[in-house]
Amino acid sequence: MRPELPMEARDKFDAALELVKEPQSELSLAELGLVSRISYFEKDKAIIAYMNFAPPSPSECPACFAIDDLLKQSIARDLRDALLAEFPGWDVEVR
Repeated sequence: MRPELPMEARDKFDAALELVKEPQSELSLAELGLVSRISYFEKDKAIIAYMNFAPPSPSECPACFAIDDLLKQSIARDLRDALLAEFPGWDVEVR
């Protein structure tokens, strides 16, 4: 059985997921469901966020693939920054 996540940590995760927007739709990561889970290691002061991006289509043009990859990197960077703002001094990784 996993320990219950403290309410303060939940509120911080919710704030970060609401703050970060997907640039094309301007909807938050929370609204889009782009984060599948967040692992929280209080003892180690570490967080790992797992993104829920759809895999690229094999028929996608090379330029579209590159743009999509840049958008994903931008969203991951913004999420990392938002989590670091909520959890200063922690190790944050976005996968």
